[in-house]
Amino acid sequence: MYIYNSVDNSPTRVFQTSAALTGGAFTAVTLTETGVATSAAGDKPIGILAAETELPVARSEDVNVVVCGGTLWTVGETIKAGDFLAAGADGKAAKASDGFAFAQALENGAADQAIRVLIVRA
Repeated sequence: MYIYNSVDNSPTRVFQTSAALTGGAFTAVTLTETGVATSAAGDKPIGILAAETELPVARSEDVNVVVCGGTLWTVGETIKAGDFLAAGADGKAAKASDGFAFAQALENGAADQAIRVLIVRA
């Protein structure tokens, strides 16, 4: 008999890029039909690029993406601990304003600073 565990508890996944990435480590990426791309304002991210991501990342390269749990995310504006966050410009975090939150800030941060967040998808 074949026994398969359908639960995968890994917080990261490997994705292929659908285009050259404009953001490096700790920026959000969105899943497309052909891979992941840097998130734009209003996108619903699949995850945040892991620490080992270094630019340049060309099209069709593999990248590690944090898809659940805690991680760092670069913010594009002043953020306070407890704020709910969504994708802003260039894959950076912005305060959620449209009813969808991808993460919650676990600490305060200023523009272009990587802060600790918890991915919540709410």
